[in-house]
Amino acid sequence: MRASCRSAVTILRLSAAAVIALCAFRAAAAQTTPQTLIGDVVGKDGGVPLGHAMVSVLGIERQTFTSDGGTFAFRSLDPGEYRLRVVHIGYTPVEVSVTVRADSAPPRMRIELARLSVQLSTVRILAKGACTMPGRPNPDVDPDFAAIVAQVRMNAEQYQLLADSFPFKYKVEQVFHQMKGDSSEVDPQFETEYYRSDVHGWQYKAGDVVERRDGRTLMHLPTLPDFASYDFLNNHCFRYAGVDTTHGDPMIRISFDADVQIRTPDVSGSVLLDAKTYQIRRTELDMTRIPRDLPQVSGVHVTTIFGEISPAIDVIEQVHGITFLHHRGWGATIATTEDQRSYAFEWIGANPAKPAVQP
Repeated sequence: MRASCRSAVTILRLSAAAVIALCAFRAAAAQTTPQTLIGDVVGKDGGVPLGHAMVSVLGIERQTFTSDGGTFAFRSLDPGEYRLRVVHIGYTPVEVSVTVRADSAPPRMRIELARLSVQLSTVRILAKGACTMPGRPNPDVDPDFAAIVAQVRMNAEQYQLLADSFPFKYKVEQVFHQMKGDSSEVDPQFETEYYRSDVHGWQYKAGDVVERRDGRTLMHLPTLPDFASYDFLNNHCFRYAGVDTTHGDPMIRISFDADVQIRTPDVSGSVLLDAKTYQIRRTELDMTRIPRDLPQVSGVHVTTIFGEISPAIDVIEQVHGITFLHHRGWGATIATTEDQRSYAFEWIGANPAKPAVQP
């Protein structure tokens, strides 16, 4: 190593400081032996393996899911200190430190998560009011409700990891109708489109949910990843609206309203979470501030139903949208409807339940 450094001085006339730095870099690189970090994520009560927990190595942007058996692994970690963040819907997130040595693989980790404990009876049910102080609930003022809203973000983060790191493709069947005054639906039109989860399109921006394209007016709806964005969280007021039992299993209803300072179309509505697992099950959205150049439209309401593509991992299954119209006379069209059904889900690469690195 010394000979190569002296040679570099002779030929390239590098400064002594540069030569010393170069030699030090080469020496460090020669000693670096990447290691594989393996661990298990389990429930704190009973030690039950937690499949599809999200494990992140903070600072280096590496993430993965645990397998069905609760295991995870990261290959090729350089020696050093790392901080892991572990998240599972329905549990309290934790952060742990781990040291990766150059001479040996780190011991197998065991990370325990405590089930989220929220006393719904202590969370105040608030009536709808004007949104003048948008933003997430303050955990110091209302810790239980803040924890529930954090679960919405967790659902969104988990889906985003799935969509980008374990992409899948699927089909969407769309059916359009016109609705008459007697509630009959006429003039059906059918379309089928193909999608990939890792191809990103429109993203939420406050007051920017309407687009004009080719002479048409399109309404974009916030999707699951948008609920994790700070732009969405910081421009809506959130309130606990109680437990909804009208759709089968009890669901926690979190309602939100757009900031009154948003003068262009946005959305207000509700997110419904499973009262036991805290998985997202349903959203109900209404457009705020209908555009003035659409005088025939009196309202827009969209309901989205979620289902599992894999245990504890939710995707959109169905969407039902209805655009209400001002109408005159019997037989006039009072609304247009759009129904979407997602199906034929297929992993493009790896299945998150079956990681490539096995312990």
